[in-house]
Amino acid sequence: MGSLGRYVARIGRFSPGARAYLLFTLLTSLSWNMFNLVFNLYVHALGYGPDFVGLLNGLPSVVVLALGLPVGVAADRLGYRPFLVAGAILNLAATAGLGLAREAPWLVGLSLLTGLSGALSWVIGAPLMAAYSSPDERLHLFSVNQALMYGSGLAGSLLAGAVPAYAAARLGQASTDVLPLRLAFALIDLFNLLALVPALRIGAEPRAGGPDGPRTAGAAPARPAWRDLLPSDRKEAALFARLLLPEGLIAFGAGAMVVFFQLYFNLTFGLDTARIGLLFAFSSVVTGAATLVSPLLAERWGPVRAVVGTQLASLPFLAILAYVRDLRWVVVAYYARNALMNMSAPVQTTFALEQVAEERRATLTSLDAMLGSLGRGGLGPLASGYLQLRFGFSGAFTLTIACYLVGTLLFGWFFRDRGGRRPAAGAPASGAAAAAGPENGPAAGLTS
Repeated sequence: MGSLGRYVARIGRFSPGARAYLLFTLLTSLSWNMFNLVFNLYVHALGYGPDFVGLLNGLPSVVVLALGLPVGVAADRLGYRPFLVAGAILNLAATAGLGLAREAPWLVGLSLLTGLSGALSWVIGAPLMAAYSSPDERLHLFSVNQALMYGSGLAGSLLAGAVPAYAAARLGQASTDVLPLRLAFALIDLFNLLALVPALRIGAEPRAGGPDGPRTAGAAPARPAWRDLLPSDRKEAALFARLLLPEGLIAFGAGAMVVFFQLYFNLTFGLDTARIGLLFAFSSVVTGAATLVSPLLAERWGPVRAVVGTQLASLPFLAILAYVRDLRWVVVAYYARNALMNMSAPVQTTFALEQVAEERRATLTSLDAMLGSLGRGGLGPLASGYLQLRFGFSGAFTLTIACYLVGTLLFGWFFRDRGGRRPAAGAPASGAAAAAGPENGPAAGLTS
């Protein structure tokens, strides 16, 4: 009860800026989950084939890969809020346009715009939250934010299914026809419009004097020189590599598996889209609830052991998905795997940001977003497709197991000497101090 009481008390101390960002996360996550379910159906209803659908899904990752680092460096220099607001506005414009467009050039251009909006807003989310939180509440803020992202999957998935179905019944059309799906886009646009309100209410970063200095509400942070936004020496560059390499391996493994789960359940077990949607929706709730437990595990075991322990514990369940063909066991394994593998994401993110200087936080998260785009959106799916042709889903999921195992063990080995200790409050986390510290690259907010 003491740990639970401290947990609740820390949530109660969240700053107004942090609370506004949590509301922004809730609204944009509802929008994204709806968009994720209806977009491919909408493009197909317009008469385009699976090759064009795949192209549209891959374009945002290309933009993030190309612009992630410049955006991160610029945000560290100029401040995070302008990039968050610009990303929210572009996201609203992109989804509104996609819900009206029919011609291929417009669909391509607007898909690129969604990638730009992601590069502007997703990259700076983690450092913005770090700027609005003190060290003792930061992990709890990241956990609540991640739980909102996962938990909104239930409402978003149900709304994305219900709105077209209701519209289709009133119009005498199929729920996968263009007009019912466009009404779902209208609700997506409404959530994106509402998300602008909390984004605009977030003020300038309320922190000056270092990453863990005292909160100074209303004080504008000093702008670092451009040369200070990248690792300053070989030790810090090695730290960046140790933070990012395990996350890059896990992103590659996720790309080989996560984006194919719909096909896996459909082709292996014959589940229709309605049952797959329910399976995914309740998985989001289970994973979100598990995420809220991660601060308690980090307090008891230390962040490094919490990350390594939960990720390693997920691998037997992933093996069940790869090799067992009993649907009852597979569903249980699917829920357990998602929860265990993803519940430590806030711990990883918080821990990474506390090991680098404040002026290089968005640089770190942008590099991680680029790795995520390359692994989840590019190389991972390509390798998985080749393995599926030769060995089926078992071969592709075996690649994921290998990547997760190596990435997790590397993370634990890289930071074994610190045992998961966090830097002391007020101590700078750059230079030699950072080089001795632990952590993994921050999560990109995607299911691994």
